[in-house]
Formats: sequence, C-alpha cells, structure tokens
Amino acid sequence: MGKVKLTLTVDERVVVSAKLLAKQQRKSLSQMIEQLLTPDEGSLPESAQTIPSALRLRGSAKGTLSRKTDKQIREMMYKDRFGL
Repeated sequence: MGKVKLTLTVDERVVVSAKLLAKQQRKSLSQMIEQLLTPDEGSLPESAQTIPSALRLRGSAKGTLSRKTDKQIREMMYKDRFGL
C-alpha cells in the first residue's frame, strides 16, 4: 500500500517541539508520526498488538485542550483564525 498525504491541525508550539524531537531522532516528522500510529509488532501481547502506540499514550499529556470537546476546539480555531 502506498503513502497518502494527511493534513492535521495542531497547536504551533506542538509542531515546533515535534520537529525538534524528530530532528534529534534523525527522522522526518512524517516518519515519527507514522511510527506512533503503527502497532508495535511483537512488543505487546497479541490482544494489544492492534492498538496503535498513539492510543496507548492517550491521556499521558494533559493540556488545556484535553478537557475540551471537538466542537469547542473547532470554535476556538475559527475565532482565532477569522475573529468569529
């Protein structure tokens, strides 16, 4: 299966930090994200191998957005971007 382009909306500070981390690991940001979303083969019990790394990390970083719904985040984005 080939690669596809994916567009994400992420806080600018997160992108800067992620790019620095990727550079330190000598990987592209795309490689790093793909690795987070790919199940780790052989490192987990068989029942958990279908759970991507990112889902296992869920909740480990509590920020202000983690307590907001998708709708609230979308409204904040529109307000910031368009002044609505």
